[in-house]
Amino acid sequence: MVNYQNPIVTMVDIAYQVHYKTILQDINIEIGKGETVVITGPSGSGKTTLLNITGRKLQPTSGQISFAEEITSKIVSQQDDFLSASGLRVSYYSQRYEKPNEEMVPDVKEYLFKKVTGISQKDQVTILQELEIEYLLDRKILSLSNGERKRVQLAEALLQKPDLLLFDQPFVGLDVHARETLFRLLENQKQAGITLVLVSESGLIPTFSDRLIELVLNEDKPQHLRNGSDALEDKGSNVYPNLETKEKQTYNSIVKMRNVKVTFGGETVLSDINWEVKPGEKWLLQGHNGAGKTTLLSLISADNPQGYVNDLVLFDRKRGSGESIWEIKEKIGFVSPELHLYFLRRRGLYNAAASTQVSSSSMKCLDVVLSGFKDEVGFSTSDSHIEVQIAKKWLHLLDMEHLAAAPFLHASLGEQRIILLARALIKSPDLLILDEPCQGLDSSQIERFTSILNDSCFKNHTTLIYVTHRKEEVPSCVTHFLELEKGRITGSGNFN
Repeated sequence: MVNYQNPIVTMVDIAYQVHYKTILQDINIEIGKGETVVITGPSGSGKTTLLNITGRKLQPTSGQISFAEEITSKIVSQQDDFLSASGLRVSYYSQRYEKPNEEMVPDVKEYLFKKVTGISQKDQVTILQELEIEYLLDRKILSLSNGERKRVQLAEALLQKPDLLLFDQPFVGLDVHARETLFRLLENQKQAGITLVLVSESGLIPTFSDRLIELVLNEDKPQHLRNGSDALEDKGSNVYPNLETKEKQTYNSIVKMRNVKVTFGGETVLSDINWEVKPGEKWLLQGHNGAGKTTLLSLISADNPQGYVNDLVLFDRKRGSGESIWEIKEKIGFVSPELHLYFLRRRGLYNAAASTQVSSSSMKCLDVVLSGFKDEVGFSTSDSHIEVQIAKKWLHLLDMEHLAAAPFLHASLGEQRIILLARALIKSPDLLILDEPCQGLDSSQIERFTSILNDSCFKNHTTLIYVTHRKEEVPSCVTHFLELEKGRITGSGNFN
């Protein structure tokens, strides 16, 4: 039973500002013991900030917050800490596909149980079984797919059995089955008396939730609490400026794979992959978490060195025939949850042709978009006037122009993802690879982005590979599908 008489968290007139920007204000909340509270709202409304204040990770700028004595809390963030847990100084994105210092990287068992105290063996087994990660225990944590990493994050939190458990977008990156499993597992935690606070989008609110807190954007008060669920005003997603396009090179095939096989640590991740992507085709790449989608994309983006030992042709050139990875990348626009992590951790891709090194912590949102021209992360070379104008047009098109001069690391996670989408689109690439591009975006942003993507792909004759677990996010321009299961192709053909 929820105890509202003795709340475990009380907030009075909470406000939070950073660098003179108001993120939250006029927040008054009480959270009762055993209650399940869901925080929702559009991207940039302060959801993650409010969660971090509730979990004592941030201190409010003003107002009062109090907690019941001796309560323990645990925050499960959108980004995992697997890199820091491995003790590796990763200096570029594709390093995860190589093998240096692999002995330093903990496996899942070591990572999970080094922090666990006071939980029975039975409960440990139950959590592992319910999250269906027993088969991952001997795998290195850096070898996991995005969805597998999310489930390991959740297991780590649940094994610690805190009084207050906080999740930032826990359903993002999970396939349908995994989401249903998590819904059931969280309900079990609620029945066990744990207080839950979740940041989630409006379409993924658990039925067992007790209360919804909605944050909204407002011109007079940037963020405040509101009751109800009025939709955001349509921002005119069908109106587009005329963007500059470039003349496309002609190819017979964008991607051609014959009997491709990839192994890691003696384990086969991909096997017998035969796939051809023709110019102008739009493919949906689908499959459950751990099916091998991310590994397959790493071959196409030239990030995986096992591309050299396979029969792999990219843009009509066989891998290993003398082309550099930068010659491949200049033809590709790319975004993924993992690439986002590298921007946030101030590491990433480094184009050796860059002459000026700039810390990504100082990069403005406009700088991040411009880095897409040269496929850089955390480094910057000089940009032409035309490139700057194109970048500003993309920011305007995606309703992010107000963030052009703002530091990338100060934007909300949803806003950062929109900025990275602009980065992928900016050079009108021959191939656009979008791996879960709509993670963390609100419904209006998703609608706006997919409309722009459909229009851009049509006008520029762009070839597309699109990954999502949610059918409602699939752009209407998609023409074909490829389905993976356990590293093998289980379906391929025209997409209806």
